[in-house]
Amino acid sequence: MRFKKLSSLLIIFPLLSCSHNQNHESRVFCFDTYVNISLKSEVTTDIKNIENILSTYDKLSDNYLNRDVKNVYTINNNLYTDIEVNEELYDLLKTSYDVSEELTYFNYLCGSLSKKWKESLKEEKVLSNDVIEEELFKMNNTQLLFKDNNVIQKIGDAEIDLGGIAKGYALDKVNEYLLDKGLKNYLIDAGSSSILLGEKESNDGLFSVGLTIDNAFIKAKNCFISTSAKSRQGVKIGDITYSHIINPLNGSAINENDTVIVISDKGYLGDALSTSLMMNSVEEIRAIETALNVKTIVIKNEQIIYSHQDIEVLYH
Repeated sequence: MRFKKLSSLLIIFPLLSCSHNQNHESRVFCFDTYVNISLKSEVTTDIKNIENILSTYDKLSDNYLNRDVKNVYTINNNLYTDIEVNEELYDLLKTSYDVSEELTYFNYLCGSLSKKWKESLKEEKVLSNDVIEEELFKMNNTQLLFKDNNVIQKIGDAEIDLGGIAKGYALDKVNEYLLDKGLKNYLIDAGSSSILLGEKESNDGLFSVGLTIDNAFIKAKNCFISTSAKSRQGVKIGDITYSHIINPLNGSAINENDTVIVISDKGYLGDALSTSLMMNSVEEIRAIETALNVKTIVIKNEQIIYSHQDIEVLYH
């Protein structure tokens, strides 16, 4: 069997049952995917506010289009210029910078290298070593300066790309909103690669989360589930599958693992980890789990080759 191209996780629900609150559902397109929102709340404004949070960070993290607010595209196209951004973008960029400093295989400056790989793979060609070396040089010689009053300056030609962290970060903000409102019954599925779970209205509150392999599933609640899979946008050339997930150290589009699933209490961290751990060995992943207090499942060659000891993988 092959991995399903468009999803690495399948959510199985209904979310909620009868209570004094009402079940509100919404589907909004952002981050180049459809985000499905299911929420138990007394008021309809809550789901609209969640949509607004997601839309805000979709615009801010866009590195392809000039939107109605200063965003990543703005910074990428204004080198050596002080740009005053809003607090939301400033904090998102600072978080991305900090995560890049912590994780070996996560780099928020891989935008132009990633674009070059996508263009090459569309033509079913492997990106040349000369182009890779040129892009790596840009990455290693580019920096983002964080100044007072939310001022950002980019020095260097590498492009910012927050695709590996922005959805999870946005879901963190949604989670903060839900907790502030005292809401606990919700499910937000951002294209299956980034999922925020509250509690299902059942005795144990656990959701069943299906894995697209061997009829396997797990149960979880009150957490973020982040997934990266090379099959989602992978291109097979010869006997090798090249991924949209790029190794920022050597510029390769070949991943160590086929799918990595991360369960965490921070969406931005789970998203960044699921991306970066595609390049890590199982031994390295175990050490990272302990250091960052996360749990992972690793799939390779259509088999679960590793799951954290506290994750119970069940089968239908």
